Amino acid sequence: MAGSGSVHLRERDSVLRVEHLTVEFPVGTSGAKVHAVSDVSFDIMKGETLGVVGESGCGKSTTGKAIMRVPPPTKGSVLLEGQDLEGLSANELREVRGRLQMIFQDPISSLNPRRTIRDIVAEPLTVQWLEGFPRSPVSTAWRRLTSAMTAGARHPIAGRLARVGLLIFFIGFLLFVASTALADPDDFGRRDGGGGASLGEWIMTAGGVVLLPLIVVGAVGAVLWAVLVLLMPLASLPRTLKIRSQQKAFDAETETRVAAALEEVGIPADLSMPKMPHEFSGGQAQRISIARALILEPEVIICDEPVSALDVSVQAQVLNLLEDLKAKYGISLMFIAHDLAVVKNISDRVVVMYLGKTCEVAAPDALYAAPRHPYTQVLMSAIPVPDPLIDPRSARVISGELPSPITPPSGCRFRTRCPRATELCTRAEPVMTLAAGSPGESDAHYVACHHPLTEEDWS
Repeated sequence: MAGSGSVHLRERDSVLRVEHLTVEFPVGTSGAKVHAVSDVSFDIMKGETLGVVGESGCGKSTTGKAIMRVPPPTKGSVLLEGQDLEGLSANELREVRGRLQMIFQDPISSLNPRRTIRDIVAEPLTVQWLEGFPRSPVSTAWRRLTSAMTAGARHPIAGRLARVGLLIFFIGFLLFVASTALADPDDFGRRDGGGGASLGEWIMTAGGVVLLPLIVVGAVGAVLWAVLVLLMPLASLPRTLKIRSQQKAFDAETETRVAAALEEVGIPADLSMPKMPHEFSGGQAQRISIARALILEPEVIICDEPVSALDVSVQAQVLNLLEDLKAKYGISLMFIAHDLAVVKNISDRVVVMYLGKTCEVAAPDALYAAPRHPYTQVLMSAIPVPDPLIDPRSARVISGELPSPITPPSGCRFRTRCPRATELCTRAEPVMTLAAGSPGESDAHYVACHHPLTEEDWS
């Protein structure tokens, strides 16, 4: 299963376009990597909902967070209305995030427990407003120096130099101490370690030479950092005065917009704004999270399992709310979920993922009625059917555990659990292709499988 390729990307202008997205995480200092997302591509049109499904560990949430650049992807591109987010500076990315928002899975933990609902929902507006006031050159230099020092301290070469230098110095120190301690004292009680102590001194000197570049760079950076910190209050004074002069007008406008956003999601503004997050239920907290995402009027909202922690009745309310807001404001949604029935009802297009790869892309009706990939067929079979005459044990199941993303299988990543796997699946990775008999672009059905399912397999 799970292949690469971008044939399923549409030619029309998309509001969000993800191409060959790859996210890898290092495993300690062993050099191994967790292949969380590997060469994933998809696009979302204006006002469209893209559903992303797959079992736990397939990379759904990591894909959504990589689009938001928390963390940034290892490779690949993310284009928001044709603008590539890869080369943007921190300030430019902060501006773009106003058009690209995210709703997290756990509504309570995603809200700051120490702040009021008014401040939580208003925070995106406050950040955006403050960024409209240019920072002083001193403040900008301090931020760049701090980032450079942090990056330098975390650089692998700096870490190796520090470890080698300290090891050499410690060996020399031990040799010097041991030689001196074992030597006989002279008439004045002093001990001369002789050649061993001298060798230890030379070794310590060598360790100091290795550490010298790090010490010099660190000392110079620390002095510059301290000077900038001392100059910053005076240099930032004009910006501070300008902010103070406009604070009242901004606070009044923010109060109005926060109240409107909360009312839009069904939360009484007057009663809720002074309260803290713990005073609300899970469904109410998720509505507040949606209000926070809507406050900047985004074009795309990434919904990372927004209803999985809620009761069934509350799930329906939140889903209906998302649908209403999507229709009212023309928002595009990326809806990540485990609940396949929910994804079918809310999505215009569905992407199925397995172990960091995309295996099938299609419209929901076509995907659920006639899955072309063996893994998708297993997922569809797992959907509960409210019929006492149907034995749940008759559902298709796959044996074996999910392979490790550190050492994923060669070729097709699903081959170790696939009943249709052959030697070809071991050698070659399947590429996304248009399924046989698929209609035009709007309802096109794509699958990455060497042995896709046919009509006979659906019965």
